[in-house]
Amino acid sequence: MLQNLLESVVPTLGREALTRITLLLNHIVLAEPEATRRLQAHVGRGVRVEWPAGGPAWLPPPPAGAWHVTPAGLFELDEPGEASEGLVVQLDAKAVLAWLMSGRSGPPPMAIQGDAVFAAEVAWLAQNLRWEIEEDLASLIGDAPAHQLMRLGRGFVDALSRALPFLRRGMPPSAS
Repeated sequence: MLQNLLESVVPTLGREALTRITLLLNHIVLAEPEATRRLQAHVGRGVRVEWPAGGPAWLPPPPAGAWHVTPAGLFELDEPGEASEGLVVQLDAKAVLAWLMSGRSGPPPMAIQGDAVFAAEVAWLAQNLRWEIEEDLASLIGDAPAHQLMRLGRGFVDALSRALPFLRRGMPPSAS
């Protein structure tokens, strides 16, 4: 019964998540004028994101999405089944989760297939664009609270990344 509920709800939630991801992606692109300039050379080209390998068994697979580049040098989410021609970006959910938990800089592990020139631009975006979360928080709640929230968030991520290997093996982490 729960599985049936998940199968009926996940597509709708996935589409809503993709809509929010599009807004976030465009927010990040707009913060870097060079990014919009580079993308304007590829108006109409598409980027499709696929997750060929599933993530943790207890989570539904991430939604696949497709976007095309607008004349403004931003991304617009394509309707299901209407993906524009362009690139295919393949992400492994487990590898991306490990990358997120490690706090590594640089782009997440991915494979890009398609037009070499457009692929180079998308790779440049992945390498150079960063979401300045603390700056966005500071504009909403002030510098000091934003800094404190970021410290708490980093501490949480650090604790979770130390605990994950033990949780995978079913062993409690030792106190250090």
